[in-house]
Amino acid sequence: MREEYLKMLDDAYESLKGIIKFSGERFNPPEPIIKVEGRQTHVVNFKELSSALNRDPKMFARFLSKEVGSPYTLTMDGSKLIFTTPVKPSLVKSRIDKFIEIYVICPICHRPDTKIVKSGKIMVLKCLACGAESPVKRI
Repeated sequence: MREEYLKMLDDAYESLKGIIKFSGERFNPPEPIIKVEGRQTHVVNFKELSSALNRDPKMFARFLSKEVGSPYTLTMDGSKLIFTTPVKPSLVKSRIDKFIEIYVICPICHRPDTKIVKSGKIMVLKCLACGAESPVKRI
């Protein structure tokens, strides 16, 4: 009886494999579109990135600017981040990944369901999934 039940479960799983995509990770931020144009580097989909990460665009831009060592400007609508010096796209991409690791992903449960709150003078990464609170470095 038990073997029949397990066989039915296996069959159901196999039949759903083609229909439903099983993914262990639900957090997939958009791939950054980075273009070097003359003496400037443009992160074309910056607004989309900051929205997907659920972080303040100015905080995100300030972090990237410090990490790549280049001053920045944001377009009026905030849709594009422009570094005023040429920066390798691979460097920008790795710094975006670093930002996600430090300021988005919970260090306890590894979920992206977090927000940054101020607790006195300390910035805290508060996880909405597990409730953990971890201090993060001010940018």
